[in-house]
Amino acid sequence: MKRALLCVGCLLLVALAACGREAKKGPFTVLLSVEANTLDPHFATATIEWSILMNMFDPLIERRADMTLGPALAERWEVDETKKVWTFHLRKGVKFHNGEPFDAESVRYTFERMRDKKLKPRITVYRRIFLDRIEKVDSHTVKIHTKRPVATLPVWMVNAFMLPPEYYSSTPPKELLKKPVGTGPYRLVRWIKDDRIEMKANEGWWRGRPAIEKVIWRPVAEASARIAELETGGADVIMNISPDQSKAIINSEEGLQFKGARGGRRIYLGIRTDHAVLGDPRVRRALNHAIDFEAIVKNVFLGHGSRMRSIVNAPNADPDIEAYAYDPQKAKALLAEAGLRDENGDGVLEANGKPFDVKLEVPSSRYLKGKEMAEFLAAYFRDVGVHVEVIPLEWSVFLARRRKKTLAPLYFHGFSSAFNEELDLGVLRPNLFANLTAWRNRDFIQNYKKLGQTFDPKERRRISYRMQRIVREESPWVFLWNQYDFFGLSARTQWTPRPDERIYLPTIRLKDGKG
Repeated sequence: MKRALLCVGCLLLVALAACGREAKKGPFTVLLSVEANTLDPHFATATIEWSILMNMFDPLIERRADMTLGPALAERWEVDETKKVWTFHLRKGVKFHNGEPFDAESVRYTFERMRDKKLKPRITVYRRIFLDRIEKVDSHTVKIHTKRPVATLPVWMVNAFMLPPEYYSSTPPKELLKKPVGTGPYRLVRWIKDDRIEMKANEGWWRGRPAIEKVIWRPVAEASARIAELETGGADVIMNISPDQSKAIINSEEGLQFKGARGGRRIYLGIRTDHAVLGDPRVRRALNHAIDFEAIVKNVFLGHGSRMRSIVNAPNADPDIEAYAYDPQKAKALLAEAGLRDENGDGVLEANGKPFDVKLEVPSSRYLKGKEMAEFLAAYFRDVGVHVEVIPLEWSVFLARRRKKTLAPLYFHGFSSAFNEELDLGVLRPNLFANLTAWRNRDFIQNYKKLGQTFDPKERRRISYRMQRIVREESPWVFLWNQYDFFGLSARTQWTPRPDERIYLPTIRLKDGKG
């Protein structure tokens, strides 16, 4: 009898263990690292918010999975000979979640709301395109008039989600922050602040009903907690995990998946060219040759990633530009050519009697393994005679120092991308508040102005490639990498992450066919 009870107990334990490993069922669940602050497209500022919003709203022009632009609520568009009037031909038969029709008035209202001084929205699209006025040609044709030619106007349309005029003009603004209505693939069911956002498929979506019926987005701050929920069947997609946390996912018996995607965020070491010898491009090139990025990838990122070749992201990067090669001897030769010598034999180079001793400030938790990478960089710099002190800073302190332009001569930073050559190159324009390099190159500046007024794709490519080569030659950055975005997926999830960090639900499929 005891033996029988023992066997029953063993079977019960096995059954309970199996329950803990049971495949994920029920609503598709995405675990975020932070909470969204708004669901009003005109007040959104964070990538998390844009990721959620793109599943409830549609723009005129979308950014596709390969980061090229394509038609969404606008079937086609063209610009006139003045380059200041853009005509958009709108998709017919589209309705908002509340039944309002999408038409030319929707476009006019959306852009006018962006510049409502009383509302004070945070969206900057209308300023970026130098909006003059919106002209309704007929019910499904609009003309966007700009104050000057803006070649990048289609790029800025990506975050210009269309709104239903009647609903948004009659609903209190505070209520709109949590009760969005769009034309997108999903409708909001409810938002419980600090707990979850629930969505259901929009059966009337103009592209067809999405494959996944119900979706829940939940904020879970700790990466270890997100991984634990994935392991126990509480999540289908978890974001913001690091390679060293992947072992639990890869080694699981439940078929969990670990996926990394080369993102658009360019991680670099900013060089303040107004600081002593850092004004010499030979010194800046030496710093680039001094680091063995392949070793950093192997030791810090477990083999994920490669060194940044150009400041511009694919598909607009100059294919002929090669990443800096690890060459400490060349680095030493360039430093010697710039007049630096180790006069007293202490291993630190001097210029004009002063040791090459600089500080490197890094946000302690903003970028993936930023502090660890900074320590590797400092060690490589010391190997070629440059003494570097790494100073970790809280993100708020780093931002304050960036705002006051008091960051150290070397600073660890990253810029996101709109996957457009002009906007990618624009992070080095002298008047950008976040660019502390103090690098000014007349040829670069003149070509940047010319690029902004050029609409022909071949000519834009030619100008862009020239500018990319200038940046490579002058090296106001130590070029590091495009930060990878790492995700954990349940066994039933079929999805390839995008380079822009966004999660677009219609591109996800479930192996069991249920959502």
